[in-house]
Amino acid sequence: MMRRGNPKYTWDDTVKAIGKDFSGGRERPAQETIETAALSRYCEVWEIGNPIYWYEDAAKQAGYRNVLVPWSSTQQTFTNDTFWRPGEPTRFPVGIGKDVSASNPAPPEETEELLPMPPHTNSVRTDMEIEFFEPVCVGDRLTVKGDKVVNVRPRKTRVGVGAFINWEFLVYNQRSELVARVVRGSYAYNPG
Repeated sequence: MMRRGNPKYTWDDTVKAIGKDFSGGRERPAQETIETAALSRYCEVWEIGNPIYWYEDAAKQAGYRNVLVPWSSTQQTFTNDTFWRPGEPTRFPVGIGKDVSASNPAPPEETEELLPMPPHTNSVRTDMEIEFFEPVCVGDRLTVKGDKVVNVRPRKTRVGVGAFINWEFLVYNQRSELVARVVRGSYAYNPG
């Protein structure tokens, strides 16, 4: 069981971090420019059939500069760095006697290690809010900036004791236009 946090902190320390940006000023550009094939694969799996997500002429007729990217893929897919690249070690080791969780722990949220949090063993995503300012289209390359704590609410729930934490980051396109503001929430807790 992976334990995160530091015993010297309490949830009050986490609350005091509200308003702080834990990105260290680092910008996180997506690995690739959004291309038609990747968008098609995304829409195909979710059976998203709106023509503006598939055909340039339909998108332009609707007033967009190119094929539109569904809002759901903006944060889920097209702002992420790669999961694995050739030459990197496998993320799924197999073999007799191998403890997969020990040899390949789930990567922690980069910001969780910096945020002053007490020890906790579990966390779940709770919510996400995305406010869009510009459409995201094929040909865009997105960059994430910031990772600010915007809310911390310590709570005892049926699953355990912990805190609901909300983080905010901004998404820009290659023209430095603000595309979206994303606030994502999670509940970090100890069962019991």
